[in-house]
Amino acid sequence: MTAIVTGAAGFIGRALTSALLTAGELVIGVDRRPPPAHESPAGRPGLTWLTADVLDDDDRLSAAFAAAGAVYHLAGRPGVRERGPAAARARHRDNVLAGARVLALTPRAVPLLVASSSSVYGGATDGRPSAETDPLRPAGGYARSKAAFELLCRGRQVTIVRPFTVAGEGQRPDMALSLWLAAAREGRPLRVLGSPERTRDVTDVQQAARALIELTGFDGTVNLGTGRGRSLRAMIGAVAEATGTRVRLEIVPAPPAEPADSLADTRRLRSIIGWTPETDLLELVRRQHDAALVGSDHG
Repeated sequence: MTAIVTGAAGFIGRALTSALLTAGELVIGVDRRPPPAHESPAGRPGLTWLTADVLDDDDRLSAAFAAAGAVYHLAGRPGVRERGPAAARARHRDNVLAGARVLALTPRAVPLLVASSSSVYGGATDGRPSAETDPLRPAGGYARSKAAFELLCRGRQVTIVRPFTVAGEGQRPDMALSLWLAAAREGRPLRVLGSPERTRDVTDVQQAARALIELTGFDGTVNLGTGRGRSLRAMIGAVAEATGTRVRLEIVPAPPAEPADSLADTRRLRSIIGWTPETDLLELVRRQHDAALVGSDHG
């Protein structure tokens, strides 16, 4: 089978591409960026790379989608904190219009999995895990763009995955663990939005990639998380231990789009794939720290 992965140069896209190749699949990576130099297709049998935007009028894209055995649409405009008209236009283009283009390019008989976001829930309610049947309460432009894309998927057989906080090697530099690890290494205070007692459902990127593969072909919406909340304080403690540093905190107000807590109801996930991701927080943060050091050498 040949699988297309859009956003293949991104955080989860890179992990998914590696997992598919390890499983013996052929992969066409699609991204506006070329692959990192140390992950060149020349050294990765089974990988073909298209440096392209899915909104391009590109015959290579049309041919690739027409021949695909499965499509994983992970490309999009990440980040919840950008504001202003320019950010709104970019989100609409990259999360809504690009998603619509992937829906149009993918033959209806081909399994299609798309990445939404746990942010569409607006956070856990009274400590209760967010379930796929809950009404959506997207707070902020990013969450609203993901909810809008989900609406476009109605009437189509598609797997809509709502990942919770995914972490591990290759995590985007603007996400909390990446920012905290960099600050700890450089001796700067760790900037914490709101209270350190806020919680996140932290999911290992390697297990997330495995789950995405096993969800291929499911028709409907499913959370991707562990079902266990981790406090920001626990995450900070793991950063301190992984880096061998004594950390200082800078507490600042959290913006309105930042939920106090997020927690996945994982019952549907387990019913489909037969297991639920589990995160060894310290091991995960150590891996992310070590990979960042290696990445700085490659850079």
